[in-house]
Amino acid sequence: MTFGSKQYSWSDVSIAIGGKIINGVTEVEYTVKKEKEALYGRGSDPHAILSGKNTYEGKLGIWQSELESLVQSAPNRDVLSLKFDVVITYVPEDGGAIVVDILKNVEFTEVKKAMKQGDKNMVVDMPIVFTKIKTQQ
Repeated sequence: MTFGSKQYSWSDVSIAIGGKIINGVTEVEYTVKKEKEALYGRGSDPHAILSGKNTYEGKLGIWQSELESLVQSAPNRDVLSLKFDVVITYVPEDGGAIVVDILKNVEFTEVKKAMKQGDKNMVVDMPIVFTKIKTQQ
């Protein structure tokens, strides 16, 4: 078995929301969690690990201008009512393997705008939930 040593950098990442590549993304984070619990019976040690449901969450850091564009396209201008897929593509410039992860049925859970003295632009952290992740498509 061999392992590649290619490391992807931020410049290798493209993020598309609803089929449109978003230039004003400054951060992407996504997590899948599976409930797991030890099964105890006789003795001090667990006999097995039991699995439960999966949960999917993350966040996008986007420019305020990108947020305002999303608000314009949202029903009733409510960005929290939008439902979309997010496609994260890692395309290394040196010809390494292309990796595509697709977050399905994404929804924002919160909008929090903030700026402070000295800021040159606003980056809005947008927490997300989604129903599935298709990895390495």
